[in-house]
Amino acid sequence: MRRALALAFAFVVVAAGAWLHGQAPPQTQSKPPVLMPAQEPGPAPAKPAGDVKNGRVAISGENPVINLSMTGAAPNSTSVSFWRVVYSPVGMGHVCYITADLTGDGPSKDDIRMAFTDNQDLFGYIDTAIMPMLTGAYRKDPVHSWPATFARSGDTRTAWKETITAEKFTVELVWKDFIQPFLLDTPMGGTSNPYGITSMFLPARAADVIINGTRVAGQPYPRMRGTTPSSSAFLAFSETWVQ
Repeated sequence: MRRALALAFAFVVVAAGAWLHGQAPPQTQSKPPVLMPAQEPGPAPAKPAGDVKNGRVAISGENPVINLSMTGAAPNSTSVSFWRVVYSPVGMGHVCYITADLTGDGPSKDDIRMAFTDNQDLFGYIDTAIMPMLTGAYRKDPVHSWPATFARSGDTRTAWKETITAEKFTVELVWKDFIQPFLLDTPMGGTSNPYGITSMFLPARAADVIINGTRVAGQPYPRMRGTTPSSSAFLAFSETWVQ
């Protein structure tokens, strides 16, 4: 009992002394945690490298194609390459190449081989820098071009139509019965075509080439792009060539 009273008396003396000297009495509770200052947010992560495709843009736009055959396979009896260009070194515009066996009877006087354009400089550029990369026929046998106007209609769910009007010709190109689209991405430096090409392909099971009211003979036929089903007739949108 005396020992407990002595300890209590000692505590009171210490507390009173601390109060007299401006010090807080001893605490029995634990110290509060030390709070660290909030850190400033760091810089945003760097954008991944390689999101710009290498090469100089040579041409960009649309390049729908129709290839018809009398046999359900190559060789083609009629070939159409349509260009709606939104960028090129010589400006915007349209060019359409048509090589057509109207009746499907083989080479004859009624065959057509020509081009239509609303920008002659663009025709010259595509004719010398682009089309020879697709087929050597344009190097061996130059194509005459006709001034024309161009109009499109339809949609990519049912049917797409391009109408070309020239002095002596009215041409209607129709793509329909579409299958699943896919993205084509061809690297630069190919053996036959040095350009790199990206394009959204929308293959069509059916297509028509109508010249001055007469439907050209032949039908599109199935093709494969690697393991992907395609067709000899297709829409090609967002197409860009780089070199």
